[in-house]
Amino acid sequence: MAVGNCSDMMSGTDSVKSAMRSLRAGVLVLVAAMALAPRPDAQGLPYALFDRYLDALREESGIPGLSAAIVQGRRLVWDTGLGRQDVEQSIPARADTPYLVGDLTQNFSAVVLGQCVERTGLNITQPMSRWSTLIPEPGAQVQHVLAHASAGTPGEAYRYDAGRFAQLTPVADDCADRPFRRVVAEDIFDRLGMRDSLPGRDLAAIGATAPEFFDDGRLRAYEAVLTRLAVPYRVRGGRATRSDYPAESVSAAGGLISTVRDLARFDIALDDNALIGQDLRAVAWSNVTTSAGAPLPTGLGWFVQTHNGERLIWQFGSVRDAGSALLLKVPSRDITLILLANSDGLAPDTVTNGDITVSLFAKLFLHLFAS
Repeated sequence: MAVGNCSDMMSGTDSVKSAMRSLRAGVLVLVAAMALAPRPDAQGLPYALFDRYLDALREESGIPGLSAAIVQGRRLVWDTGLGRQDVEQSIPARADTPYLVGDLTQNFSAVVLGQCVERTGLNITQPMSRWSTLIPEPGAQVQHVLAHASAGTPGEAYRYDAGRFAQLTPVADDCADRPFRRVVAEDIFDRLGMRDSLPGRDLAAIGATAPEFFDDGRLRAYEAVLTRLAVPYRVRGGRATRSDYPAESVSAAGGLISTVRDLARFDIALDDNALIGQDLRAVAWSNVTTSAGAPLPTGLGWFVQTHNGERLIWQFGSVRDAGSALLLKVPSRDITLILLANSDGLAPDTVTNGDITVSLFAKLFLHLFAS
């Protein structure tokens, strides 16, 4: 899906086509893109230009398959698939290709717990010891775990820890009176029409051991989506080799499957206050502060960052040697980028420090659409 006529903007880049083909490093591809790209104007955002540079960056990163979507003005305005979701079978990546989204699951967890706050009066200042023995700090509260601020002196320092975040699963189970993955499936996927999104890969096992989770019709529909799941790849030295997904079940920290089109529905619903109320969303998208007033890089289930005067709301996802994900919102521009890939190259490990601009993919988007 594309919007507008980008021919005028593209004409200025024709002279650099041969130079772009010769670039070997992803950094150089990005530098060229940022130096040569015209700034977007109010009448026609450079989607075609973004598509071109995004694919170049994908190739330089060695990512076999990548799906992308942009939401603006609370509607899906552009999406695409680049490369191959299955290299061996030469199956192209599409906007409706399902991927394991990794840590983006945390955004859904934050919504589930937010709904608990609104519907059942869940108090996120309650101690985690009520639900888990795996977080040793006696002062650790639900809100601290949501902000990745439960280690050491709770609330006083940030440390990204998906294992700790996973301990929010029993909190969600308890407050919703249903298993977490069922809550996500029924209250988010079904409600928003996210038909290509799944509450995990181990659905056959669930059907055999816990049939009360989902009926046979639902499981068959899920299994049909699984047949289209992007094949995972390990990238070393720019070379991709087929790998395997980890044997993980769904928790508050990871395990969900989705597409960029379905995640666009989720993003729109968030901005429309259709999942949680505006006041609660504002809290989730504000930096948590220490007792001394110092801001941490997270809100509640989200990263919150200021870059070049713009507030960024974002989350990354990483499944080692198998997949990666990125959801980046620029609220002042009313625009969101969603990327899913079948290798772990969308952002380096240092993204956990709280700076999304270490991702060249994020830098490219921010230059073209938020500068």
